[in-house]
Amino acid sequence: MDEICTVARECTQLPVHPRHPYAGELVFTAFSGSHQDAIHKCLSKRDADDAWDVAYLPIDPADIGRTYQEVIRINSQSGKGGVAHVLRRDYGLELPRWLQVDFSTAVQGLAEDSEAEVSSDDIFTLFSETYLSTADRWQLGNYQLSRRDESDGLEVTLHGPQGEVTLTGQGNGVVDAFVQAMETFTGRHIVVVEYSEHTLGQSADAEAVCYVQLNIDGERPCGVGRSHDIVQASLAAILSALDGRGQVLANAA
Repeated sequence: MDEICTVARECTQLPVHPRHPYAGELVFTAFSGSHQDAIHKCLSKRDADDAWDVAYLPIDPADIGRTYQEVIRINSQSGKGGVAHVLRRDYGLELPRWLQVDFSTAVQGLAEDSEAEVSSDDIFTLFSETYLSTADRWQLGNYQLSRRDESDGLEVTLHGPQGEVTLTGQGNGVVDAFVQAMETFTGRHIVVVEYSEHTLGQSADAEAVCYVQLNIDGERPCGVGRSHDIVQASLAAILSALDGRGQVLANAA
């Protein structure tokens, strides 16, 4: 189809309308949030060998030489499904619905400020700045696990703006032990209300990604952690939620 369009433009000296059936560069593109949500749901459930049945796309773009990168593009009208689709397609991130809702607000703000289409790279950069640990935040250091009397113990070192601190916690699992340690450190009541994880690939050393949402005095900050070690990823996600939008560690000693 791209070759046909090229010949048509050269012969007629006229552009192909962006929404021309089959040929236009935007004919398979959805900017509407509701359309993107529907397309994302269909594509995320579809296997490669399934018959084509995707909302708002009567034919498979690949059948006429188009790519799926053209299907969903992000601007201020886009919804959570479109953003989730881009992160899944380009970076392998499977955002749970509650994180899609949380992150879509940040993307919409970026799109409105720029008054332009937001690229995949821009979305991932914003995602990293919003949820992943950065140099100016608290960092997860060494940690040691122990098991005694059906209870899990954790000793963990954190590196913060004011230096290093070592915490200990005891709980029903590593996550609970870390939450107990952070409650003691911050003096705040912390509850993990949502937790999701997956790997980026199928190999034994594939990187793990963890997503968490906490409840801290009615606030619901989210965090994300990435590591080849699933335990480290989960601890990093909790730390991200506390130190990022949660701001719980801002005044921690």
